[in-house]
Amino acid sequence: MKTFAYLLFAAVAVPAIAGPGFAQTTKPATTPAAPAAAPATTPDAAKTTAKNLAGELVSVDQAAKTVTLKHMVDSKPMQLTMAVEDGAMASLAQLKPGDQIKVSYVEMGEKKVVKSIVKG
Repeated sequence: MKTFAYLLFAAVAVPAIAGPGFAQTTKPATTPAAPAAAPATTPDAAKTTAKNLAGELVSVDQAAKTVTLKHMVDSKPMQLTMAVEDGAMASLAQLKPGDQIKVSYVEMGEKKVVKSIVKG
């Protein structure tokens, strides 16, 4: 009976002690395959990456070609003023403060430039 108790104890203790050791091992880091041709880091390359943002239109400044919209960041309301491209200026005539809008913009350095504005 003692032998059975020792075997049972060993069968439970060995995995309990060795198990966490296996859980701590990390997978080897895999390096991504090198791209065939690296994209150019020019201002034109930044234009291709458009970002989208939804919020409430706060104000429009036709003379300065800017819009201010209110959106939520980490459950806090934030206001963001963005420059508007000439192509998107035509759609501003249909909008008024308080409208829910979706904008597509690109970042050019520190400046955010709106490419399109859609109501809704």
